Amino acid sequence: MLFNTENFAKFFAFVLCIYWLFYKWRFIQNIVLLVAGGYFYYCFHKSFPIYLFCLITISYFSGILLNKIEKQETRKVFLVFTIVLLGTGLLYIKYSNLILGSIPGLDAWQASALHIIIPIGISYFTFSTIGYVVDVYRRKTVPEINYITYASYISFFPHILSGPIPSSSQILPQFNKTTIPNWEMIETSIGEILWGLFKKMVVADNIVMAVNYCFANYADQNGSTLFLGVTLFSLYLYADFSGYSDIARGTARLLGFDIARNFQMPFFSRNPAEFWRRWHSSLRKWMLDYLYLPIGGNKVSKTKYIFLILFIFSFSGLWHGANYTFICWGLLNGIYFLPYIFMGNLVRYKTPPSPGKWLPTLKEFLQMLLTFNLVTISRVFFRSPNIDVVKSFFEKIFSLSLFAAPIPLVTQQLLWCLPMLIVEWVQREGTYVLDMKKQNIYLRFCVYIVIIVAIYFLYKKQNTTEYYYFKF
Repeated sequence: MLFNTENFAKFFAFVLCIYWLFYKWRFIQNIVLLVAGGYFYYCFHKSFPIYLFCLITISYFSGILLNKIEKQETRKVFLVFTIVLLGTGLLYIKYSNLILGSIPGLDAWQASALHIIIPIGISYFTFSTIGYVVDVYRRKTVPEINYITYASYISFFPHILSGPIPSSSQILPQFNKTTIPNWEMIETSIGEILWGLFKKMVVADNIVMAVNYCFANYADQNGSTLFLGVTLFSLYLYADFSGYSDIARGTARLLGFDIARNFQMPFFSRNPAEFWRRWHSSLRKWMLDYLYLPIGGNKVSKTKYIFLILFIFSFSGLWHGANYTFICWGLLNGIYFLPYIFMGNLVRYKTPPSPGKWLPTLKEFLQMLLTFNLVTISRVFFRSPNIDVVKSFFEKIFSLSLFAAPIPLVTQQLLWCLPMLIVEWVQREGTYVLDMKKQNIYLRFCVYIVIIVAIYFLYKKQNTTEYYYFKF
């Protein structure tokens, strides 16, 4: 049941009506959310909810027990045991083949190690349960006593499949109170949902075929075609994933929840550090809270700091997939930080480029172009099935064929991305892309209508694809 389908629209409309019918009874609302989350996940595969509710039950009771244990050493041992227990399923289901294939003598087991379907979004809700238990251990979060409330929090259907990864200290308390959306919240939700649908249905689903063609036929293409194909993939990944996150945030707000903004127009970043603060920010925050800071953060020596950066990015790559290509992708993005660290100019920008101006300065434009191309070229590792394909891609991209004419299929698809980039540049200072509170209400609704019309006429149903990040 994809967000951009008629089935989801009917499902969400029904859940919304039932949910607000019981606005005076928070407990019943949580039951509605729990049933809705279970059914939503069941629609992808009937066995998925079983694994999900096993993790929910383990983390629920672990949180309660952790809070009751007084002795610190015992608490620490129990925390480690719980994390291992919660992570074992993810490790076995997602990484068995990679582990067995890397151990001499066990590679014969590799093909037969797994005969089960990997639950969609397994990394997201596993990280959610681990984050909750760690927060309880740190006494940052009070353990939730009501099982229904906690289960509805983890299985909340807007974020269960591809995030944003919820923060227990910020999101869980919202399941114990009812916030009725006012008109401003409703309009904001509509704006985010519409822009998310536009990015997914008009941009992502229209350019995905050209991306797939380039990676499927890389051996027959010249360097310029492959470079533009990777560029399209980078834009596709953003339109697809951020589109999902926008819809998730909008639907959650209509239910009275405020979840994290996962993307903040990352393609206007001026260095890699700014890019990764703006891209998939909930995963970044999870790694910051539970890996980066506990290991030492930026308070260690420069040498240790460099190794920490490389470790965090390698871990991020491994989180995305059980393949050496993902590890190389993460490591390469970590290496991008090194020149900035050595030169001492890793600026942590707090405002978007050229605030209040129509165009960026030449320096900012070159910084954004460099950052975009660095991130984009690393996507070759992200999208390729193995290192041999990566090698072939780079051999062609970094050859004289880079200056040959690309095929029209690729250049034409770039046009789908221009409206998205232009609108996001103009609205880069807003709290979300269609943030037009200062504009006349009639102008705002004209914009909404234009987007609806664009989706209706430009969406090609035969190109409908599953959200790319569901596989992670």
